[in-house]
Amino acid sequence: MGRNAVTLIECPRDAWQGLSRPIPTELKTRYLRTLIDAGFKHIDAVSFVSPKAVPQMADSEKVLEQIDLPNDVEIIGIVVNEKGAERAIATQAVSTLGFPCSISETFLRKNQNQTLDAKFWNRSKEKQTTQG
Repeated sequence: MGRNAVTLIECPRDAWQGLSRPIPTELKTRYLRTLIDAGFKHIDAVSFVSPKAVPQMADSEKVLEQIDLPNDVEIIGIVVNEKGAERAIATQAVSTLGFPCSISETFLRKNQNQTLDAKFWNRSKEKQTTQG
């Protein structure tokens, strides 16, 4: 990618996970297909976190199973720990793992139930998981 290139990343996952009313798996799948058909090549589509913490993303594996992904489409999956990384990799549809991070202890505790020290230790373990 050249210096002047811009990469557009569509991020329905961020909007979906904040909704209180459940979105049916089929509707998420249809929406992702529509984005792909419209030409989006980079989609932050799913997250692999505790269903208790983010119920809206409990069906991430099912959503990805129902999409025939072209080779030139990057699917980004958000993970906050090793278990999430393993789930994302197991789908074979996620091509990029996103690791949210913050230098704010308060944010990490509220958002990911982690301390700053634990976050970086876990990040090191996740790197080993993805390379192994």
